[in-house]
Amino acid sequence: MHAHKVTSLGDQRTPRSGDIRQALRSGKLDDLEDLFDRMWYDLPTRFAPEIISATSSLGPHEFDRRPRLLHATLLAHGQQHFTTGDTELRKVGHHFAIYGRRFASRLSSYQDPSDLLSAGTLAVISARIRGAFEESERLGSWVDQQLALRVGNHMLSWGSTGTAARPGWLSGQRGVTAMLAGNLGSAVDHYTRAHAEVGRAPAVHYEGANAVANLAMLAAFQGHLDLARRWLQTLDQMGDVPDWIEHLTYVGAKIARAKIAIEEGDAERASYHLVTVGPATQAIELWPFAAFAHASHDAHFGDPHQGLQRLQEARFAHSAHAPTSGRSIADRLTLHAEAKLLLRAQAGHRVLTLAQENPGEDYLEHHAAWVYLLAGHHLQAIRVAAKTLNRARLPGPDTVSLHLVLAIAHLREGNHDRAAHTFETAVRLRSSPALIRPFLSAPSEDLEQLARLAGVPNPLRRTRVSIRTNPPSTGPIVRLTRREHAVLEALDSGKTAEQAATAFGVAPTTVRSQVRSLYKKLGVSKRAAALARAHELGLLNESRQRGR
Repeated sequence: MHAHKVTSLGDQRTPRSGDIRQALRSGKLDDLEDLFDRMWYDLPTRFAPEIISATSSLGPHEFDRRPRLLHATLLAHGQQHFTTGDTELRKVGHHFAIYGRRFASRLSSYQDPSDLLSAGTLAVISARIRGAFEESERLGSWVDQQLALRVGNHMLSWGSTGTAARPGWLSGQRGVTAMLAGNLGSAVDHYTRAHAEVGRAPAVHYEGANAVANLAMLAAFQGHLDLARRWLQTLDQMGDVPDWIEHLTYVGAKIARAKIAIEEGDAERASYHLVTVGPATQAIELWPFAAFAHASHDAHFGDPHQGLQRLQEARFAHSAHAPTSGRSIADRLTLHAEAKLLLRAQAGHRVLTLAQENPGEDYLEHHAAWVYLLAGHHLQAIRVAAKTLNRARLPGPDTVSLHLVLAIAHLREGNHDRAAHTFETAVRLRSSPALIRPFLSAPSEDLEQLARLAGVPNPLRRTRVSIRTNPPSTGPIVRLTRREHAVLEALDSGKTAEQAATAFGVAPTTVRSQVRSLYKKLGVSKRAAALARAHELGLLNESRQRGR
C-alpha cells in the first residue's frame, strides 16, 4: 500500500528557517504574504505558532483588506487544531464559510491577483459549503476571468524564477463544486486543468494532488477501473503532503481504491481501504461518495440491514434526511445506495417505491429492473431494463448489470438467441476483465447456462470470489392497478365502500369487487390485515406519491 509522509521543503527557492522566523517576528505583513504565496501549506505546517502570533493583533478590517493573511492564519489554526484532535478540520471549514461569504460581496475591490485568488476561492468554497452550487460556480467563473484579464495566464511558470500563488487551487475548487452539484463532466474538466496548472513537489503540487485523487475517484465510480489506476499511479508520483491535510487531500484516492476492490469482488481489500476512508458521518465534502462505497460493500459482502442504518446516520450527520430532488450528487448517490441495500435486504417493494417517488432517475430504474426479474416478472424486467438503457448514460458497471437483467429475463422466457447475445454484450462492455461486481447478482445456474449459450467464459470463474454473500432476492411483488391504488387509499383514510363509490362516481358493487381483488393480491381476508400488509409493502406511500 502506498504510504504518504510529511513533506519538508528544502529546495533553493525556499528561505531558510531562520530567515522565515525573522520575517514572521518583524511584523511586516507584506513579507508574511509573500512567504505564504511561496510556501502555501508548508508555511503553517512548520510555523503555525509564529503565524498566529504575528496576526493575533489584527482586527476584522485588516483581514478583510488582506485575505491572504486571513487564509494563512486560518490554516495555521487548522494545523494546531489537528494536533489536538480536529482531524477533519471542522473549525477551519466553518470559518472558511463565514469569511468567504464576507469576501464574496467585495471581490471587485481586490487589485492584487494573489489577494483576489484567496478572497475569490474562499468565496467559492463558502457558497459551496452552504449548498449554493450555482452561486459558487458563478463566483469561480468571475474570479477566473478577472485573473486572466489582469495577468494573462495567471498561473505563471513554476521554474526557478518563481511560481504563482497556490497554483491550481481555484480550478480544483471549481471542480469540487461541479462534482457535488452533479456536473461530473465539468468537474473532470476543472480537475484536469488544476493538474495541468500545478508543478512538482514541494509547495506547488498540493491542489494537483487533490484534483488527481478526485479524478481517480470519479473514474472508479464510472467503472473505468484502468483509468482510475492510472490516476492513482500519477498521484503516487506527485510527492507527499503534510500530515494534517493528508486525509482531506487523498480521501478521494482512498475511496477510489475501495471502489475498485468492490467492482473486482475483492471484499477483503475493499474493507481495508474503507477503514482508511473512514465513516461517511465525518465532516468531509466527499461524504456521499464515502457513503456509497460503504453501502456497496455492505450490500455485496456485509450486512445490508446494518448498511441501511449507517446510510441513515450519514444522511442525518449531513442534514440530508430525505433526498428527493435527485439533483445533487448527495441525492443521487444516497438514493442509489439505499436501493442497492434494499434489494439485498429483501425489500423489493421499497425499491419500486423509491423509483416511483423519483421519476426519471435511471439509476433507480436499474434496481427496479432487478426487482421485477427476481419476482418472476420477466417481461416487465425486459421493458424497464431496455427503456433505461435506451435513454440513460449510466456508469459502465450499471450498464453491464442491465444487459445481464435482459440476458437472464430472455433466458427464462426461452429466448435463447437473445439471451446469448445480451450476455455476450454484458461481458464485452466491461472496462476490465477484473470487473465482476454486476455478475455477483446473477444466480449461479443462470450464469453457467448463459456462458454456455454465448460461448464465453463465466466471468466469476478464476476470480477472487469464492462465495457470494448477498445475492439479491425478493418474494412475489404486488402490482396494483391505478383504481386499486385509489381504493386502497380510500380504505386507509377510513372510507366505507359506499363512501368510496360516491367519491369515485361508481356503483358500490364495483368498489366491493376491487376490494376483493385487493385482498386476493395482498393475501388477506380482512380490511385491517389488508391495510397492515399494504403499509408493510410501502404501497400506500406509493399511491400517495402517484396522486401528487
